Amino acid sequence: MGWTRSEQAAGLLVACAAISGSIALLALRRPAPPVQLIEQAQDAEIVVQVDGEVAQPGIYNLPAGTRAGDAVRAAGGPTPAADPVALNLARLLRDGDRLTVPARATRPDAQAGRRVSVNTAAEAELESLPGIGPVLARRIVAHRRHHGAFARLEDLLQVEGVGPKLLERLRPLIVVE
Repeated sequence: MGWTRSEQAAGLLVACAAISGSIALLALRRPAPPVQLIEQAQDAEIVVQVDGEVAQPGIYNLPAGTRAGDAVRAAGGPTPAADPVALNLARLLRDGDRLTVPARATRPDAQAGRRVSVNTAAEAELESLPGIGPVLARRIVAHRRHHGAFARLEDLLQVEGVGPKLLERLRPLIVVE
């Protein structure tokens, strides 16, 4: 005597349920693989170009977090002709930066009557002023391009990064023409 179709279907369902339950039980008994945390490695090193008035201009591999002063020291230090106040030596360097130490002669000299016109100076000439780096020089030129020429020195205060103290330091070195 054979099984009816409904008995066969019921038997098949019972067998499938038993197999599924066994697999689930085995999976629960097996320990889960350990969780592994993968930390992304920070760049341990940056590459910067140091040139201008330094003893050994060149390309240097330096630790991440290096400041401009450290890079100048790595390049053998400033030459006697270097302008010590023209750079922000505390500036944090990034991979691919170029750091140029200017000579004293390239800096405006108020006593000699040479002043930088904030309305015509290129970024490089603005960077020669004490307290003005590449970012601030770009902001001054961009402000001038978007808003027109500066009418008076005090208008520089509208540029982000130029405050009253910096303006007073720059006053004998700049002119609005």
